[in-house]
Amino acid sequence: MPGTHFQLITPLDTPNYQELVSGMATASWPEFMLHDPVADELWDKLFTLFPEYQFAQFDIRTGRVAAMANSLALNWDGNLNDLPEGGWDWAFQQAVSDRANGLPPRTQCAIQIAIHPDYRNHGLSSGMVQNMRAIGQKNGFKRLIAPVRPNQKSLYPLTDIDRYITWKTDDGLPFDAWLRVHARLGAKIVKACHQAMDIRGTRAEWEDWTGLKFPESGQYVLAGGLVPLKIDVESDLGVYIEPNVWTVHELERNINP
Repeated sequence: MPGTHFQLITPLDTPNYQELVSGMATASWPEFMLHDPVADELWDKLFTLFPEYQFAQFDIRTGRVAAMANSLALNWDGNLNDLPEGGWDWAFQQAVSDRANGLPPRTQCAIQIAIHPDYRNHGLSSGMVQNMRAIGQKNGFKRLIAPVRPNQKSLYPLTDIDRYITWKTDDGLPFDAWLRVHARLGAKIVKACHQAMDIRGTRAEWEDWTGLKFPESGQYVLAGGLVPLKIDVESDLGVYIEPNVWTVHELERNINP
């Protein structure tokens, strides 16, 4: 668990919360991940529509945010096997649509847990998931669903996601470190969502985002990418469709990590 020098803060109790967390995404994710059109359009809705589902760990020694967590509430409460291929993008759009249409929230959905690179290996990961679970329990939800980005998949970008999520450690836990964090807290890995994010741009934009050159059409492995980028020179289009993994925490039972 985090040390005593970390303080949990939220948008509801910290007036400059958005200013404090503003650099977290840039520090935590590859540049191209910051160009998902759904996030570009809807990100501020987290703080205007769902402020009670956001929190961060603040390092009182340095005055910096060490980790940030974002979730929201959906009306969806269906069969887990029917969770959509759209994953992250679907969840964000659906939550905002549900709120606009006055539909009651039934399920909490994680959007991200971002840990600043300077604070990795500080024991924050498990506590962040536990705090997110606690928010769902407080709001009376039975489930926390999460389109988890399996971070070590970037080391195996040519491996099919459906095979990757079957890989295990010697003690039977998921091979991927982030999936392992969730599994240790009792989560169930349901299935891959193959179109969790759909990021598109011109060849010039992708060269700017990645620092690479794309001289011909084809597939290119990206640093931090879970799958290859597909470049079509003739149409001046690059497409990166990222898979994630639907993971589910049942909130009605207590978990002792």
